[in-house]
Amino acid sequence: MTFPFVPTALAAGAALAALTAATRVRAVQTLDDAVERWMGPHRARWHSLAGAATLTGEKFVHPLIGAATALAVYLARRPGDPWRAVLPLAAASLGGITVHHVVKFLYHRPRPEVALQRLKTEAAFPSGHTTNATAVVVTSAWILAHEGLLPPAVALGIAGALCLATGASRVALGWHWATDVLGGWLAGAGIAALCCLLYEVLARQ
Repeated sequence: MTFPFVPTALAAGAALAALTAATRVRAVQTLDDAVERWMGPHRARWHSLAGAATLTGEKFVHPLIGAATALAVYLARRPGDPWRAVLPLAAASLGGITVHHVVKFLYHRPRPEVALQRLKTEAAFPSGHTTNATAVVVTSAWILAHEGLLPPAVALGIAGALCLATGASRVALGWHWATDVLGGWLAGAGIAALCCLLYEVLARQ
């Protein structure tokens, strides 16, 4: 499999920067407000499902996903160094944590009112859960497909569903604006592109 990893990472980074600036625009915040108003009456109905979906991005869960992927590659004993998956997956997990915290530190966007009422004062943009889940899940999917442990279409479908569900759960639970989630997807995708490139380099050695 070949893929333009670096251009994808650069494009994701540029889109993230543009979105960061756009969230200061009144029209964008108006759209976020509209999504939040629509979600309000439906929040209780989706709370249990969203609570389960958000787990993928939890700080104790996304490293386990990467560890499980690395273990699967090791147990499969494909040709080459079975540890080649460990470094890219660790980088995806740590990269997600680092990037979203740095952006939040530099750009302090207030959370939705529901989150503020729960005394959640950490900056909103981008969604950390979404960033973490996207970085690790997409990297895992690429590695599992490349190693022949999952068909590419299946790996892509599972990764897409998990990333979508994690992001949607953050809005459904009231922790984030919709554009926070979009920012998380962009950040996670950029990180995943670089981690997949790292895996490709190690796999060729």
